[in-house]
Amino acid sequence: MRRAWRIEFEGAFYHVLSRGNEQRDIFTDDDDRLLFLELVGEMSDRFDIEIYAYVLMTNHYHILLKTKRANLSESMQWLGLTYSRRYNIRHNRSGHLFQGRFKSFLIENDAYLNQLSYYIHRNPLRAGVIDRLSDYQWSSYLTYAYGKNPKEWLKTKLILSQYK
Repeated sequence: MRRAWRIEFEGAFYHVLSRGNEQRDIFTDDDDRLLFLELVGEMSDRFDIEIYAYVLMTNHYHILLKTKRANLSESMQWLGLTYSRRYNIRHNRSGHLFQGRFKSFLIENDAYLNQLSYYIHRNPLRAGVIDRLSDYQWSSYLTYAYGKNPKEWLKTKLILSQYK
């Protein structure tokens, strides 16, 4: 069975996620999470991608992004391979880190964009990892809600403008 084609075009919004191979952890400590976020920022610059929301769980991540060019596959492949290579070196391991290729869902309207932002930010709450969203530092929620831990590459104006 062949893989489904990805729809890619300039200005497209996507919900992107990837899980650890065999549902294993892809982040084992804070240094792994910091490395991943650093690479997300580098990917944003390198491939002209706008990042609107993210959450890092132990065995998967979610990112809400917009491509300014039709390059989603190229950019996510770079992120996955670069992170996997550095993770494997750091943890003295080899082999696949992620379960297959990343998943992506095209976002077609503003209402869903806002709902997706909620979904991404509430992920640790739904998983029972925390009792309050303000207790989780590995998502963009703290930036949106409190202006804490702002990343230079995180674009918040679009989603925040929906609430004025």
